[in-house]
Amino acid sequence: MIDKKIGIIGCGNMGEALLSRLARTVEKSTSLMVSEADAVRRSHIQTKYRMIVEIDNNAVVKYSDIVILAVKPKDFENVLRQEICCGMNETKLLISIAAGITTKYIEGAVGKNIPVIRAMPNMGALIGEAVTSLSRGSAASGKDMETAVGIFSLIGDVVEVDEELVDAVTAVSGSGPAYFFYMIEALTEAAVSLGLDAGTASRLVLKTALGSAKLLEALKEDPVVLMKRVASKGGTTEAALDIFEKKRFKNIIKDAVKAAHKRSKELSGDRF
Repeated sequence: MIDKKIGIIGCGNMGEALLSRLARTVEKSTSLMVSEADAVRRSHIQTKYRMIVEIDNNAVVKYSDIVILAVKPKDFENVLRQEICCGMNETKLLISIAAGITTKYIEGAVGKNIPVIRAMPNMGALIGEAVTSLSRGSAASGKDMETAVGIFSLIGDVVEVDEELVDAVTAVSGSGPAYFFYMIEALTEAAVSLGLDAGTASRLVLKTALGSAKLLEALKEDPVVLMKRVASKGGTTEAALDIFEKKRFKNIIKDAVKAAHKRSKELSGDRF
């Protein structure tokens, strides 16, 4: 990517997460350019990264080989149709991280011959621990996908999915961090109710969550196998798991994800 000029339009949380990683990888003076409409954010980015931040999105599009469109969905259509579409051509790659907006819609504005890739990173991007789904538009090539994978690998793991499955990705990994935060909150409250102070309870729960995730990743075992290794017959863990089963905890989770999936489809339909 060092020989590619990369432009980021919009430096909110996701835009800055990408910028922070790219700024360590490429030469800012020759390969990286950003724009941001909000004056406060613009000043923050300029000071933190010691680079000029443009107000003119057209300048970024004209400069860049790869344009990463990271504006909020509410601003997306105006930026796309009034600024982006004018400067794109077949030699440039457009990557969108706007939720609920399809590559087909984007192609309708910039042209079907323009390579477009849709990215769905999650909140872990803020610390370089995201998982991002990438879906290619009709004109995007395998080389374009390799380029996108290279960029988004800087903020975490990457998976390629058919675009028709992006709503499922949204329901699982896009919304997923909130599900784990909810579980952690519940465990912490339970620990406090048993007499532990809030600080100790929080530390126990957080470290248990981190350790469990790392175990799954390191051992590459099925979660059920590891669960059985923790749960002795007639022991404390089994007593807790019995309650999960009686309360149909798995079904609650499945129903919640289905609700998120349904809402993602509704929002996509409502927007464009």
